[in-house]
Amino acid sequence: MTTTCLQIKNMCCDRCIEVVRNLLQEAGYNPVSVAIGEAAFVKDLSANDIENIRRKLKSKGFAIAEKSNEKVTVKIHAAICGYLGQISNKEPSLQKLSAYLSEKLHQSYYQLSRRFTETTGVTIEKYFICLRMEKAKELLMHDELSITEIAWQLGYSTQQIFSTQFKKETGKTPGEYRLNPIPKRIHWDKLLWQHFKQNA
Repeated sequence: MTTTCLQIKNMCCDRCIEVVRNLLQEAGYNPVSVAIGEAAFVKDLSANDIENIRRKLKSKGFAIAEKSNEKVTVKIHAAICGYLGQISNKEPSLQKLSAYLSEKLHQSYYQLSRRFTETTGVTIEKYFICLRMEKAKELLMHDELSITEIAWQLGYSTQQIFSTQFKKETGKTPGEYRLNPIPKRIHWDKLLWQHFKQNA
């Protein structure tokens, strides 16, 4: 059985997965699976099919990754989202990000890092920090967790390390940001393809 996969940009969470799945089903395509950054089908897609899917996705702010480096970058983004989920769930024996990505995507970290930077203009490490900071902003704005709990949920060993990095990236301490949440949070689905300079 042949499986056709499309890499899809601007997906970042379970809600994105549900929206993409519904779009595809309403258009008459029944994906066998939809995950962050990817939809899989058990049939070949014609050029007309892909163009129709492209239009449907665009109506909700998504896009098909066309170029090779874009496709790899989408896979890296999806893997990093999964890695952050494992951090939040306190998965035992969690690898370093570089080892996790290499194992998950079956390429050396050097190759992945080079292609990611060529496409986005930012390193994987910097992007990972940015994702953590945007998640931190979200949690601070909700005001449900203490700063120590937020640091722990984002994988920082101490509140001090988290607070130092947060201030370096935003210009404010977490406490100051909670009182006055500016600069505003950038949603994950906008961060990669709209916030960072595109070189591809």
